[in-house]
Amino acid sequence: MIYYPYFRGRQFDLRALTEFAEHAATPQIVPIIEPVRDAPALPKTITAFSQHHQRLAIIQNPQVDHYQAAKRYPIDDLMQSPEIQRAYILTPLLPPDLLGNSLVIVQHYADLKLFLEHDWLPDSATLLVPPEARIRQLLSGRMFGHLFDHYTVPEHSFDFAQMPDSFWSDDITFATQYGEIGFSDYLTQGAAYFERGHPSRTVTLHLIYLKDNQVRICHFVSDQHEDFKHQREKYFEALTKAVGWIKTQPAENQTTATAKLVTLAEKHHFPGMGVLKALTIEHHLEIMTRYLESN
Repeated sequence: MIYYPYFRGRQFDLRALTEFAEHAATPQIVPIIEPVRDAPALPKTITAFSQHHQRLAIIQNPQVDHYQAAKRYPIDDLMQSPEIQRAYILTPLLPPDLLGNSLVIVQHYADLKLFLEHDWLPDSATLLVPPEARIRQLLSGRMFGHLFDHYTVPEHSFDFAQMPDSFWSDDITFATQYGEIGFSDYLTQGAAYFERGHPSRTVTLHLIYLKDNQVRICHFVSDQHEDFKHQREKYFEALTKAVGWIKTQPAENQTTATAKLVTLAEKHHFPGMGVLKALTIEHHLEIMTRYLESN
């Protein structure tokens, strides 16, 4: 069973992935990066995965932002590494001859049906598809997994305080039931992509954890949410709640990232929201590694 976490390749996504590549040792997690920025962090991340023999998939036809413009930091040569897999988002205009041994992300039933009717999808391609019955019916005998957005965003971030602890996923059970080879999601970032970040009235930390062989999630929300000011103070409000919870958790839910969060609280240090995001990603990947290993 393979987990394919889906990233949009922002700065702190890549920072977390590089950290994962340098310290992880699991063939069961294959991150997918849809490039969105022509920046040195992307080739650095790909190189880290190659050097540490960790698998990584890079989307060759990104559908968001402007990455396909002229590149200062090319990655074509790095794609030759055996650890790096080419991935494509299925669109009606995608040349079928590119798809051999690739990872294909299907977004729409009609596109998949078109390619199958014309025999344009090679058997060597691995598909990630929406978890729909009509799509599974088309894929009998093929290698496929599901891609699902588990991240439900309330109208206002502070509404997370009304549901601080909830079910996140049981993807392994779902995938096993339908004979899938793996599963994919957008972590705690969601499928929606915004070209530029924006401030929030609320600072929220999202941490997944294991319980009863399932993945659950806790949301730690700052108390202040009247305006966009005081981000540092809001960070400490959310962090204090998160650290209180972390200290009550069994070893299976303690990670390198949660230890760093505890240290930040003890030192009363605010590293910036980007670093905080990277830590939650590192925690997510470590917990998902344990979820896969325990099943």
